[in-house]
Amino acid sequence: MVKFNRRKMLKILAGAAVVGGIASKFYFFNEPMTQASVREGQVLCDLHAHPTHKAGLDEIVTGLSSPGLVGLTVKDIDATGKDVLRYEQALDILPSGSYTEIDKGRVARIGQGYFARTQEIQVGKHHILAVGWEGNDYFPNMENIEEAVRKIHEKKGIVVLNHPFALIIGQNVRMPKSDAERNEIRHAYRCVDEVETHNAYCIDLVPGIVAMKQANRDAEQLRLEEFPHFKGTASSDCHRRWSQIKITGIYVPQSTVESGMDGIKSTIKNGDFVKLGDADAGPYVSRGSFALGMGADILVSIFGSK
Repeated sequence: MVKFNRRKMLKILAGAAVVGGIASKFYFFNEPMTQASVREGQVLCDLHAHPTHKAGLDEIVTGLSSPGLVGLTVKDIDATGKDVLRYEQALDILPSGSYTEIDKGRVARIGQGYFARTQEIQVGKHHILAVGWEGNDYFPNMENIEEAVRKIHEKKGIVVLNHPFALIIGQNVRMPKSDAERNEIRHAYRCVDEVETHNAYCIDLVPGIVAMKQANRDAEQLRLEEFPHFKGTASSDCHRRWSQIKITGIYVPQSTVESGMDGIKSTIKNGDFVKLGDADAGPYVSRGSFALGMGADILVSIFGSK
């Protein structure tokens, strides 16, 4: 008969808890989440990001004024997008004299950083990014991508196809399931000015079960094989968490950013940028940060925000 040694058992359980805690930490915080390195004469532009306006002012100022440019990307303007910091809100809440608009209504400088007005629009199963349009209005979600691109072009904006192989089906995001859906993606490539081929939110949340890194691989492969005139952009696709911005993006000459949004648009259309982001090498948001960001968005979409 085996004798029960309470002290020994407690030591075993304590050891198991420590091992489990370490394993959980490595699993959930599996990415360094560090902002991209500074390159002389270049600005890291993270044009597709949704940081929240519900953070403290110090956190917002620190995030915006750090090196690089963040696109304050309005999304779902009638729903969860109300929690996303808009360009106009940033101008209102930042301390007087802390920023300078270098392109009125579109791009501002603060500290070592910049911020710009962008918008993510749902068109059918796809998300597109509007950049640099003229006027103060935002765009509604639409079903037809040709119509959406035409309306953005009419206002002198350009369009990037976001996470092409991460399709939006109701409240769900998934990979294409049929040749018909893959052909829809090809059609979307034909309509836009650029494609996002690295999205930091396309992570393998549960490897082999909820795995979306393949969406980045497929987006890049389609670009290389059928649409080589595109360069391929990258973005953090930050959801709420300010720690997610500027971990990836595209490097653009600082002189171009200082010239305003028209210069940024030309740089994107002409492919005169360097992408920071690879499907296998990353960078990505960590699983834990994903849960705190996307998880909060899901809760808001279900229960609403106050």
